[in-house]
Amino acid sequence: MSTDQSGKQASLFPDADVPVIYEQPLNERVRNCLRLEHLFSGIEIGIKNGGEWEARDALARMLEVCDFLVRTDIKGELIKELERDVSVFNGLRNNPGVNPEALDQTVQAIGEVIAEIKAPDCQPGQRLRNDELANQVRQRISIPGGTCCFDVPALHYWLNADPHARTQSLNGWMRDLRGIQRAACLILKLIRESSNPRTVVAHGGFYQQQIEPGTPCQIVRVVMPSDALIYPEISGGKHRFTVRFYAQKGTGSRPAQVPDDIRFELQCCGI
Repeated sequence: MSTDQSGKQASLFPDADVPVIYEQPLNERVRNCLRLEHLFSGIEIGIKNGGEWEARDALARMLEVCDFLVRTDIKGELIKELERDVSVFNGLRNNPGVNPEALDQTVQAIGEVIAEIKAPDCQPGQRLRNDELANQVRQRISIPGGTCCFDVPALHYWLNADPHARTQSLNGWMRDLRGIQRAACLILKLIRESSNPRTVVAHGGFYQQQIEPGTPCQIVRVVMPSDALIYPEISGGKHRFTVRFYAQKGTGSRPAQVPDDIRFELQCCGI
């Protein structure tokens, strides 16, 4: 779930300060990008705020990113997706409705990120894997409360030492992860900007749409006002997706699908 302040997104809900956007990826590659974006967003907040608990959270998220990179060939998948994007955009060069200058800038930006993560010295997560403190934390982090002050005294010392030095450490560990961050964020940016929202109606709280063959759809986005008393649940695959709207009186009660017709903004994004 993310928020967006663009004029496009707010058109259906002019009174909502910041509409809430619910996203559903329709393939594994985009799902991985969204997970990376989620982790990197928390890391950036931790680095920016710089407090003890923020730094602890940022380090934990960096370790999650590193474990993610080890389990899956994220780097290779990002390169494949970016190269596919270049091919798609280059295929638009003879389209009279495409701004050639904007197209060149986009292709150049993609090419720069590809070159960065293809470089031989791009070893994402290597700095963190070679760091003694990070490895001590990694060994304990899966244990509930395992990074308490008496479990990892070195972490307790680092968290309570000079804040500037702590921020330097976080930025240093992030240095070889920046390429992965830029690649994932660029892929998602291009996908999200590929479609404008349109207003549709979920009859009886239910909406279903077929995905036409040959029509790219990588992310389904549902835009709702921040003060809405309902939320959407999106599911889908290659051929169709559905949106069901639920209401929940409190966290302790089971949500129930709403019986009303719901107008909402929908985006089917894909390149």
